[in-house]
Amino acid sequence: MIESFYFDLAKSDSTVTSIYSSLNNEPMPVKADDGNSYDVIPWGAENQLPYELREMVEKNSVLSQDKFFNLLTCYGRGLEYIDIATRNEKKPLPTADTDIRKFFMRNNLKRFFAEQITDLKYYFFSVCVVILSRDRSKIVRLVHKDACNIRFEKADDMGRIKHVLFADWEANDQPKDVEVIPLLDEYDPLGDLLARTGKEKDVLGVFKRSPLSHTKFAIVCRIPTVGCQYYPVPYWSATLRDGWYEIYSLLTKAKKAKLKNGNNIRYHVEINTKFWEARAQQNGLSPGTPDFVEMKTTYIEELKKYLGGSDNSDKMFWSEFETLLPTGDEQHYVKINVVDTSKAGNEYNDDVAEASNVLAYSDNVHPNLAGATPGKSQMNNSGSDKRELFTMKQALETLPHDMMMTVHNSVIFYNGWQDKVYPDVPMILLTTLDKNTDAKEVSTNNNSSQNEK
Repeated sequence: MIESFYFDLAKSDSTVTSIYSSLNNEPMPVKADDGNSYDVIPWGAENQLPYELREMVEKNSVLSQDKFFNLLTCYGRGLEYIDIATRNEKKPLPTADTDIRKFFMRNNLKRFFAEQITDLKYYFFSVCVVILSRDRSKIVRLVHKDACNIRFEKADDMGRIKHVLFADWEANDQPKDVEVIPLLDEYDPLGDLLARTGKEKDVLGVFKRSPLSHTKFAIVCRIPTVGCQYYPVPYWSATLRDGWYEIYSLLTKAKKAKLKNGNNIRYHVEINTKFWEARAQQNGLSPGTPDFVEMKTTYIEELKKYLGGSDNSDKMFWSEFETLLPTGDEQHYVKINVVDTSKAGNEYNDDVAEASNVLAYSDNVHPNLAGATPGKSQMNNSGSDKRELFTMKQALETLPHDMMMTVHNSVIFYNGWQDKVYPDVPMILLTTLDKNTDAKEVSTNNNSSQNEK
């Protein structure tokens, strides 16, 4: 099997102008820290795709906030190892087992969980390394590996990927430090680990013991996407290819330019030529002479200082005018017009809102929850609608939770804790005030009861 889809990003003025498919999937040889050379599948045409995707999200306020919102909703109330004895009680409790709690705290599994979610939301896969004790009897450490720094080794003839390589690949296809980590079977990481450590036979009834020095193994958790064996193509990334990302960028630049240019001109001053003639006559000057020009320049500069700056607010300026007969028209000598800049750039508001909504939609975030919709928009739904939208959003986090629980279930069974704890992610369920509470805590485990809080 080979990678079927890659992106290539062409940039102009920090804005993506073209994103298209690339069929470049030729493996590149990389020398690792163990002294061996490995055929690595590049991630993107230039092996820079994850860094480019990260940069594009960072430059877009809607996508950036959507990613954070997705992290928060998926995180819920955080990962817990629940005491299995309290599973069917009204409020299942985290385990009080000393060894398990110590493992949980020393591995900082709350942060580990947030790191895994972040990579899933950006790249649709996450990688962790399980580290065994010296005698390989227990898993003692869980270490998150940033997905953007992970590259997969080319699969063998049976379609199996045997190693992942961790390094700083940003602008460097041959990094100095390359860590090679054996990859456990994605479909059965627990069974593969048990077979490699000699605890059980694999599905073919064979012990495939690895050297005792092997105490680190990688587990990949991925959200499946069509036709991608190596690097998933995140569904949200479609907005980078269909043009909406660039549309949003162009609109924000146009609005910024409009506001900037409009604010530069605050006053329009009209000065009658007769005003200069009268002023020249009062000062004994002749029109067109250097002294006359200097007089005009000095007056205009004084007028600019008078009108400009916050210190000159609430000041009064007066000037004379006369009425022409028989028409009655007013003839002003100095007239100051205030330029209306209150609506500068507002003509783009609807377009910006539309582009923001499409970007939020691409990341599976309702714009009314994340704030992409302007306050006066007709889409500013009621509290009940928002509550239902939030409930629906958290219900959709079941898939990433299930993918990430692979790691924790493997740890629990390998360490022999399956009769003591199970992993769970309590979620927040908003309720109405007539329930005497504004929120409930619910479990993602189907056999657990809802827990009011």
